[in-house]
Amino acid sequence: MESLSKITHILPSLNFPSIYLVTWNVHGKPPPASFSNLLQLDALPLPDIYAIGIQEAASNIWEAALISALKPFQYVKIKSRQLVGIITIMFVKRSILPYVTSVESELTKTGLGGFYGNKGACSIRADIMGMNLIVVNCHLAAHMENVVERMNNIDQILATQKFKDQDTDNILDHDYIFWMGDMNFRIERSYNRVLELINEKQYERLYESDQLHIAIEEGLIFENFLEGRLTFPPTYKFDPGTDTYDTSPKCRVPAYTDRILYYYHNATYGKTQLEAKLVQYRSHPLYKTSDHKPVSALLEFKTLPRGVQSLISFRFNTLAWYREKDQVVTYFVRKDFKVAYGDWIGLYKEDFTDFDSFVTYVWAKTADTSNSLVPVSVHFPSSQLVPLTPGKYLICYLTRKNSLCGISSPFNIIQ
Repeated sequence: MESLSKITHILPSLNFPSIYLVTWNVHGKPPPASFSNLLQLDALPLPDIYAIGIQEAASNIWEAALISALKPFQYVKIKSRQLVGIITIMFVKRSILPYVTSVESELTKTGLGGFYGNKGACSIRADIMGMNLIVVNCHLAAHMENVVERMNNIDQILATQKFKDQDTDNILDHDYIFWMGDMNFRIERSYNRVLELINEKQYERLYESDQLHIAIEEGLIFENFLEGRLTFPPTYKFDPGTDTYDTSPKCRVPAYTDRILYYYHNATYGKTQLEAKLVQYRSHPLYKTSDHKPVSALLEFKTLPRGVQSLISFRFNTLAWYREKDQVVTYFVRKDFKVAYGDWIGLYKEDFTDFDSFVTYVWAKTADTSNSLVPVSVHFPSSQLVPLTPGKYLICYLTRKNSLCGISSPFNIIQ
């Protein structure tokens, strides 16, 4: 339990937290029986953040399946966003939740000139360990000849996605930008020649004819973005259920449609220089249900070494809660945080997996909180607590859109 004093969270000694990104066009198929290979769940240490981008999902069962797969490893879903079949989901380790704030999401429709969401992007941004980052998951226009349309899709995504934070109100303002998805860029060679180069593992030769690579080299899109070396064969298009490239009458040319790019500003905060390191970039051929193979990237990024004060800091008057008594929760609001109508305080079991799984809640107070030294108090009435099972719980302060602003340490609820 926290002390009665105001809390300032101190960052872990590790100043390079890791993020593991996955993009997969699942071709309308259900989740696999196991995510172990895709999420590298047998590789230690596990990343601090998972950001997963799905395209062509036929239903939202993917989110529940991923929550179930990551729950045993102590991950919490902090946000998800869906646009038709495009789904973006972000998880963080439970241990770093106190360092996660200002979570937002946005979406852009680019299908049919911006009127339909079969193509477009869903993004999630957050402040994590003193830095802000954004993950963009996109599905761009298809077909070999539509290079210009794909580039226009990217421009449209950049132009339309706006966020509340004035310092990072658009995608390119963020300290770290991770952009992934089925970008649908193709290889400008013949079907047979591409198959020959794949068999010879001449992936660099394929990359030379890759439309995305060419567009970046010509300065048309993704200026100064980085990508790992393509040391794996093209991830599209396969006969579903096999490792055989398209044998249909269309014989689509194999391509690197599924990509992960990243960018960070050449900026310094105090003595901290922004930096991102790519640890791994690979495909996962084990998965055969779709006509695409999933692609993943593991990166480490530099954060601030100093302490990070929560937007909301909690304190309690007792070391344990009794279900038969009303309980008072006192919290302090950082002076640069604006309390808004719809903010709420949720009570959760210690092992909760997402912010929708609260056991009860009360509304935050919307009175003047400009003085950060003045505590604010709310009450959890016994009528809300009596039905609960004794055990360990914690409290989260959330905005109307479930953006985490503060979290307590676990505490006991007893008889």
